[in-house]
Amino acid sequence: MIIKCLPHQGKFLQAPYVFPGVRFFFDICGYAAGKTSGLVYSVLMAVDYFSGYRDMEGKKPKLIVAGITLTFLKKTFSGALINLLELSETPYNWNKADNIIDICGVQIFLLPINDASVVFGYDVAGIFVDELDELPTDIAMQVVKKLNDRARQPVKDRRPAFICFATTSQGLKGTYQTVQDFIQKDISYMIIHGSTRDNIYLPSDYVDTMYKIYDEKETRCYLEGEFLAVESGLVLPQYNHAEHFLSGIDLWDCLPEGQKVYIAQDFNQGSGFNKAVASTLIDGVMYNIKEYEFPDWTAAPRVFRSDFPGQEIWWVPDMTYAQNFGMAGKSLRAYNIKIVLKSANPLVSDRIVVMNALLHTGRMYNCDFCRDTDKACMTYQYDRKTGKPMKGKTSKSPDHIIDCLGYNSYYIVSNEPSMKDLFDVTINRFKRRRDELGYMEMDGMTAKLREIGNRKNEKQGDSDV
Repeated sequence: MIIKCLPHQGKFLQAPYVFPGVRFFFDICGYAAGKTSGLVYSVLMAVDYFSGYRDMEGKKPKLIVAGITLTFLKKTFSGALINLLELSETPYNWNKADNIIDICGVQIFLLPINDASVVFGYDVAGIFVDELDELPTDIAMQVVKKLNDRARQPVKDRRPAFICFATTSQGLKGTYQTVQDFIQKDISYMIIHGSTRDNIYLPSDYVDTMYKIYDEKETRCYLEGEFLAVESGLVLPQYNHAEHFLSGIDLWDCLPEGQKVYIAQDFNQGSGFNKAVASTLIDGVMYNIKEYEFPDWTAAPRVFRSDFPGQEIWWVPDMTYAQNFGMAGKSLRAYNIKIVLKSANPLVSDRIVVMNALLHTGRMYNCDFCRDTDKACMTYQYDRKTGKPMKGKTSKSPDHIIDCLGYNSYYIVSNEPSMKDLFDVTINRFKRRRDELGYMEMDGMTAKLREIGNRKNEKQGDSDV
């Protein structure tokens, strides 16, 4: 049986064997460009390549085909695969109970990836991922990391294990962020693009209509497979790793004496982690200079003063935890750390507006030490069901660091004279009350916190958008 491939399909299925030194391959396509068929052809090419060989332990070569859900895979990939096998009269065995297809001595495992925690227990020679960009960005990046751990089956006299991604472009989502992560870490990869017009089997009137429906930017993203910011679902769509991450530049250990350092802190004491981010302002630009995670947040003041011995430290805490601040009162006083007390946290929606305004105007950057902060900015998304920013339960969830950035951003824009222009077009338009910055001794702080607790204004904080 002879299969005629479209240009991007032919490049995609041959690339792993032409470039054995590259581990990651991407076929990024426009709508209806033949992406799923290309993935099927690539899997069959891998079956042909590995058939008749064994790994170092004498076991059959294994492949993973991963998709959002098993139902999704069965509707798209497996149906097309079985159709080709039967048309070509190729023998196969499909164990539907375990979702394993055996073709010519090569085992193919169908794997759902909507939950990254299920990606374990496999050692495979090749992985093929369908529609990575359909996953939330943070989950997509977790999945890539987990799948990379599984691509480790050494097959004798064959190339090293590899991973192929075939996805319809959805803007600056998981695939784009993964590529940016590879660039940052100097990891080799290959990208192949396929456009809607490349698919010569589509009716011409259908293609023409598709190109008329979308504007120029949407056409380049959705039909040509380019990386562009089009409805990405990101909370910080203005963040661009290439522009806002200062690779190789750190400032935290070289600040002048007396420099103000704002350290915002988020609390998840019950879960055993408490994030914090340190920021400073230089010539009207906010730099995020260091990030922290504390199992016990009361140890934070000592660490802050150790990192910034001669600087003026302002602690900007999550006010939903206000009733517990007294536990660190002695340390705050001993290390001469000023505390910013507010009646409640600024609204989430207000903080997001401020952060995007800082990014859009080139006035907020992440230094090299803040790599988790960089990743959080790239991946934090809105929940499709609720329309609100997603809330995570683990220390790796991006919302905790973004909360810290939001506290610092909102406070700095509200109170630093060099930020007045941004204040006027963001916070001042909201008609919010500016919280006054002040440092209190322990007795005064306790009284203030009691007053805040009595107002019960915490409900106006992170629960509101």
